[in-house]
Amino acid sequence: MKRMQEHTYFRGIVMLVASALFLSTNGLALRYIETADGWQILFYRSLTFSVTVFLFLALRRDVRIRDELANLGWNGLVLALFLGTSFIAYVFAMLYTTVANALFVLSAAPLMIALLAWFVLKERVPVRTWIAIGVATTGLAVMVGGGFASGRYLGNLIALWVPISYAVTIVLIRRSTRIHMLPALCLAGIVATVISATFIPDFHVSQHDLLISIYLGIFGVGIGFILVFLGARYVPAAQVGLIGLIEMICAPIWVWLAVGEVPAVATLIGGVIILSAIVSDGFLNIARGNRE
Repeated sequence: MKRMQEHTYFRGIVMLVASALFLSTNGLALRYIETADGWQILFYRSLTFSVTVFLFLALRRDVRIRDELANLGWNGLVLALFLGTSFIAYVFAMLYTTVANALFVLSAAPLMIALLAWFVLKERVPVRTWIAIGVATTGLAVMVGGGFASGRYLGNLIALWVPISYAVTIVLIRRSTRIHMLPALCLAGIVATVISATFIPDFHVSQHDLLISIYLGIFGVGIGFILVFLGARYVPAAQVGLIGLIEMICAPIWVWLAVGEVPAVATLIGGVIILSAIVSDGFLNIARGNRE
């Protein structure tokens, strides 16, 4: 039994790390957008995202999509609403505040997840994980501290919705007694699609921007969030948030390698601090056999 738990825990860790890698490509892909605005990108990204999740579900032999969607329950509906609006908030947070501000606000996710999981799920967070969260937050402060700016209140408030909704999402996944929560993920994409369609000024975009939006829907958020939903069931909620910070480390690296935008020394130092905290916490959990 213990060996089986260790196997599922390790599998969950691998899925979450892979998800962070996929999610970290969003920033680079958005750098290549030429003329499409936020609502246009969101519409085509969300539509492709929903189709991607639906096809993934259709290929699974252990899922009856109609039954799953009909029996989501309040847990799944609330998750879809929170996550669907989070997809929108993420894009517009980047438009209405600086990247540094947004990253500082988003970095609250591990702490929010840990607190909400402790309050709702009664998941005890080991002291070493609290320390790792603190160290990782310090590393993020080093990464973006030089570019932090105040006065972007609207953007900061929009950005705050992202870690709140992500924390609710992770806790609802772990709270659910259902084998699959992926139908709720598909519905979240539909929520974002419908809202985007309401506000989109023009459905016509260039082929170049359309292809990038499709990439984002399939890989950037599609596969990325499928892996989050699959992996979060096997890993304590606080660690899910901590591992998610890998996205913030990798995002500037992809931009560096692809377009030659060399990251600042502080970015590299902060990234090393964050990665050290995540790796140390993971190894300590494996070594001590702690699978809360």
